[in-house]
Amino acid sequence: MFKFDLLENEQPVALYRQAEAVLIKTALLIFVFIYFPWFFLLKYEIAGTYLRLLLFWTILVAFYAVNKYILWLINCYVVTNKRLVILKYESLFNKAVLESPIDRILNVSFTAHGAIPVLFGFGDVQIQVTGLTEPLVFKNVSKPAELKDFLWKAHSNNSKSSKSYAI
Repeated sequence: MFKFDLLENEQPVALYRQAEAVLIKTALLIFVFIYFPWFFLLKYEIAGTYLRLLLFWTILVAFYAVNKYILWLINCYVVTNKRLVILKYESLFNKAVLESPIDRILNVSFTAHGAIPVLFGFGDVQIQVTGLTEPLVFKNVSKPAELKDFLWKAHSNNSKSSKSYAI
């Protein structure tokens, strides 16, 4: 599912994905799209007349729900001992892979805007990398402060092991 090639002597260290709380909006939308048609058609006792249409609508909404869940599941952020990899799917057939060596990290910060991210403890982690004008962004990850600290520690460990000093 998460297919990308590892480099020589490279080991995956951590896998992150968006927090489960980002699915709340989608779950509420799906509930409304299924509940209201069934409620009104059953309330006015006309569900039998529109049963096929109602079932078709329910199946469409179910496909939408499964699609949203799969996209949430396959979008991930991988930290290895040598690089950061972002596997980003806009749709099931539109994939982008962004990666950068860990030793090229310049700055790591995080933000949590709004009541829901602050209450549920998720936010965006921005990673400024040498050679890129835009930061790499790990969107809506749980515990962004811990991830920021983890990335700095991984960067420090990688920088110490790869530096060579000339005498």
